[in-house]
Order: sequence, then C-alpha cells, then structure tokens
Amino acid sequence: MRRLFLILAAVLLLSSGASAAVCPDIIIPKPVGYEVFEGEYILKGDGSDIRVHSADRNFLRELKALSLKDFAYNEAYRLIVGKRGVDIYCTGDVGEYRARQSLSYMASFSDTLSFCSIVDYPRFAHRGIMLDISRNFRDKDFILRQIDVLDMLKMNSLHLHLADDAGWRVEISSYPRLTGYAAWRKGKEWTEWRSSGKHYAEQGSPEATGGFLTKEEVAEIVSYARKKNINIIPEIEMPGHSAELLAAYPEVACLSADGKEKVFSSDVCPGNEETFRILEGILDEIIEMFPSTYIHIGGDEASKSSWKECPLCRKRMEEEHLDGVDGLQSYLVHRIEDYLESKGRHLLGWDEIMQGGLAPSATVMSWRGTANGIEAAAMGHDVIMSPNTYCYIDYYQDAPLYSPLAIGGYIPLTRIYSYDPLEGVPEEHFDHILGVQANLWTEFVPTEEHVEYMLYPRTFAVAEIGWTPQTEREFTSFRGRSVRLVEQLKDKGYHPFDLANEYGDRPESYVKVDHLARGCEVKYSKPYSRTYSADGETALTDGKQGGWAYSKSDWQGFNGDMDVTIDLGKVQPLHYVGAWFYSCYTNWITFPERTEVWVSEDGENFTLASTVTCQIKEGRESGTMYSLFGAPVDVTARYVRMLAVLGTQPQHGFVFTDEIVVK
Repeated sequence: MRRLFLILAAVLLLSSGASAAVCPDIIIPKPVGYEVFEGEYILKGDGSDIRVHSADRNFLRELKALSLKDFAYNEAYRLIVGKRGVDIYCTGDVGEYRARQSLSYMASFSDTLSFCSIVDYPRFAHRGIMLDISRNFRDKDFILRQIDVLDMLKMNSLHLHLADDAGWRVEISSYPRLTGYAAWRKGKEWTEWRSSGKHYAEQGSPEATGGFLTKEEVAEIVSYARKKNINIIPEIEMPGHSAELLAAYPEVACLSADGKEKVFSSDVCPGNEETFRILEGILDEIIEMFPSTYIHIGGDEASKSSWKECPLCRKRMEEEHLDGVDGLQSYLVHRIEDYLESKGRHLLGWDEIMQGGLAPSATVMSWRGTANGIEAAAMGHDVIMSPNTYCYIDYYQDAPLYSPLAIGGYIPLTRIYSYDPLEGVPEEHFDHILGVQANLWTEFVPTEEHVEYMLYPRTFAVAEIGWTPQTEREFTSFRGRSVRLVEQLKDKGYHPFDLANEYGDRPESYVKVDHLARGCEVKYSKPYSRTYSADGETALTDGKQGGWAYSKSDWQGFNGDMDVTIDLGKVQPLHYVGAWFYSCYTNWITFPERTEVWVSEDGENFTLASTVTCQIKEGRESGTMYSLFGAPVDVTARYVRMLAVLGTQPQHGFVFTDEIVVK
C-alpha cells in the first residue's frame, strides 16, 4: 500500500506541472544504460539547445565492442543533457530519431531535466502490435492515434488484420464486391453479427454496418507511420478465415463431392485455379498500397473440411502428389510465397503454415505457444514470437468480475512482462528470433475505448521486452513507470486500463486451503485433459486454488463430465463437500449442470449425500465466472466421490475445477 501511495504521489507531482527534474529512469522502454549527474537543465522548447553530431570515435568504439546487429547499430544513440543543453550522437537518421523520442518522453513530464547521459539501442528488430480491424472496424483516425503511442514507445511495427470472416476492410479496385458487400454486415458488433446468422449486407442498405479503409486512407496511414519509423504490415487471410471472400466471389469456393454445387465454408479452394488468380490480383493491390517487406497471409485455423470431398482439391492432391489436406495447404502457401517473392516481398504467416511443410523463405509468427517458433528457428527460418500464453491481449488483464467482457484467459501486465522471446531457444538459433509482438483480436472488443483499454498498458510491456536487455528489466520499476504513463495517456484523451487501481489475481490463489482431503489420493473414472492437467493426479487435493486464468494454472480441465473418488485414509465424520468451478462460455468451458457427492466407508457401496443444481445463467455475453458448488453433509465415510455432469448444449465442452474441499 505504501509503495502504491508513493507511485500515485509521483504521478500527481508530475501531472500538476511541478518543476521536479526528470531522469531517464522514467522512460519506457528502459534505456540500455544511463547515468544521472548533479545539476538540472531547463529545455528552451524551440529546439535551439539540441545539437546533433555524427557518432564520435568513443561511441563508435563502444558500439563495435558490442557487436550489434545492423538494426541495433542503425537505431543506436547517445544522449547527453548538460549545462549547455542537449547533445545527440548517432550513427544515422533513425538513431537521431530514437534519441529525440527519449528526450521528448522525458520532456512530456517536465521541461526540467537532470544532467544525464544515455546510451541506447534495441534488443530485437521487430517490436510490434497486431490490431484486428475485421471483427470490429476501426477507422483511419483511430489507427493514427495508436501510431502516436507506438511511436512514443519506440515500437516499429503495426500489423493490421484487414480481412476475416467478419468483414473485408481495405479497398481493392479489381474486386469491388469486397468493399461493396463483404465490408458490410447485419449486426453492428461482431457478437450481434455472429448470433444473427453471419449475414453480409450491400453497402448503403439500411441494415449495413461496417466500413473499410480507402486507398487514400491507407496511403495516409503508411506515410504517417513511415515518418515515425513504423512499418505497417498488412494481413490478408488465406486459406481459412475467408468466408467474406467466398461471399463476395463464390468462384473461390470448393465444390460438393458430385461437383454440382458450391460449398460455402471459411476456406478458399486450393484446387481451383480461379482462387489463385483472384488471390494474386488482391495481393498485387496490397503490394502497391503497403511498402512493407512482409505480407502476412494468415494461414491459421483452416478447417480444410471441404477439401476432402471437393473434386478440384482431390485432383490437385493427386496431380501434385500431396500428402492429404495438410499437403494441400502447404501447396497454397508455397505458391503464394513464390508469387510474393517474384514481387520482391516476403511471406509471413501464423505457425500453421508449417503444416505439410514450410515454404522455403517463409517467416513464422508463432502464436500457439513457443514450440513452433523454436522449431522453425531450428529449421533456419526467421520467427516473430507472439505466443498466446503471454502476448494475447484480448484476454483479461484484471479480475474478470470487474472487467469488460473478454474472450477469456488472464494475461495481466506482470504476466506479459515476464516473457523473454529467447526462452527455450538454443543460442545458435538466436539470430532467427526477429522479435516480439502482442495481438489484439476484437471479437469482444467493439468500441474504440475498449480497444485502448485492452492495448494499454500491456503494449508498454511489449515495447520494453523488445527494446531493453533482459538483464536490465525489472517489474517493480516498470510498473511504476507504467502508472505514470497511463495517467499521461488519460490526460491526452486515451482510455487505458487504470493500472493504479488494479485488483490483481484471484485472492484465493495466493494461499493454500487446508481440509480433510488435502494430500489424499484421487482416482479418476474419467481422465482429465492432458492440455489442462494442472498438477496431474494431485491437482484436486493439493490445497492450491486457481487464479483467473484457466490455462497454465491450478485449474484442471475435463473434456466432458468429471468423476473422481478421494480416499481420505480412514472413516471419519464429514460435514461439507464442495468445489469451485470455472466458466468461460466463449471458450467452451461451462459450469456443470449439477454436481453429486457420493460417500462410502468401504469404497464399494456408495450412497448419495448431496446434489447441487446449477442455477446460474450462462451465455456468450456472460464473460468469465467462478462459482462454488458445495453442500453440507452429515455422514461418516472414508471415500468421497464427486460427479460433475455437463449439460447437453453445443457450447458445453469442458468442466474445470481447482480443488475438492472436504470438511
């Protein structure tokens, strides 16, 4: 509490316009190295007291000793604040720009600076954020405002997810139906569109909501970002997540097994030459609009279900000697890569592009954890680390009970900050890890205010991960700096999460609970999920209760009903049996329809001691919830069996619990 008071006091002091001298220790991302000296300098404000020099001999010698990569060398700078003002030493324009960013960052809190010296350069080449503007459209002005924050944080990449089932968001002159039809839908928010049948609408019709970026707007975004040394990476999804493309141009759809009908799914047809003609035509215009070295093609979560029966796909697999539908996806990725390479661009895709064989020059964005990224690096491919276990900022960042609806999971600031992109990567493959990126999918993020709430301050952590040496990062300092920057963003009209009043993880997760079943043997009539195993066969009686996150924590998941029996070791009086259950309807985790407690003295003859029926209404809008299913009992027993029965609704897939408490 005292630490929080001191942080808030510092915020009030700085935001009140007080003249306290600012030091480099306020900057996000934290500089590589700095010294602070006695004395202060008041900036003139017109820039006349800022002098820029080519890197001097001492600075060049220092950089050479560090054996910096080209990107780090180009962004390196030394900044000195002294009696005569500010001196910047740099190797080029980008280094000067980074130095001015640090100076501007300090000056945004006070024009009085402590005498100091900063030596700085980035750890990774790619430091980015992905913003999904397909699920819920965001316009040019909003994107420009976010570029301003990325600029302040020395980030250099904004990845725009421009196309998905929920809407096409960029003008393509050759295929006007993409923006005349597929950019508009019935249902303003993604949740409304999904629940009402996923219908698109003609532009200008009364029910049409949505929008797209015109070529002129794209040009303005790209130009604005380029001036701030930020690269805009466009993403056009293929072969999956493409229902909107099929709706606008049915010729890219697969055929039914008899070849007489179109099959409308979310996957384009890789067996159809027309598919490649259209995709290449779209990419031609994307390449014209976006100068990015990388063109992101998605490649994730293709169902491939229609490919198995489609005569065109079956013919392609036979003629090309492909190994099933994974081989067919690999064929598409290889072919698109060849096309992009012929245009002087490189293919970037989610880690599913590895299925069936990775295209020769492809760069992998690893989102399903880190293992696929590590494997791709070992194969000699460049990788951008973006694991959902650390870098998915569509997950909750604070207690779900006090947060707006999210897709589920829990990634607070401390979690994302703890990530090291080189963790688990053999040193000989370090050079293939280009950097780090966080992703904001917007299925449940419908407004501009909500987008900013999810982005900030977690984007601050991504910036520091990507820039600051791992050995120089420390969370307590970072959190204090983040609280200050959050308050500054609020003053500028942004809507960040109120970090100073963070609730934190589930309180029960910090302490162990003591009860009669703690440490007792558990027998499983139905196996737990290997993906959500927690601590295995000791998880339900180890005294540990789960936090807000269901994955990588103390919650144990069952793909279906849970049926376990605990041996208490001896016959004894029992008065209560209960367990907490977790519900995240958007991730197919629901409360059991009912729980039953059965007891026995001999382990063979059981009697029903209690039944608890779920009275809680769940639904897609209900968010993440936790509930105690417990009941008093008045029995004598050694064995306790708990049965948690799921409902029969399609969304009822998993049941999760953290501890079975017996008293």
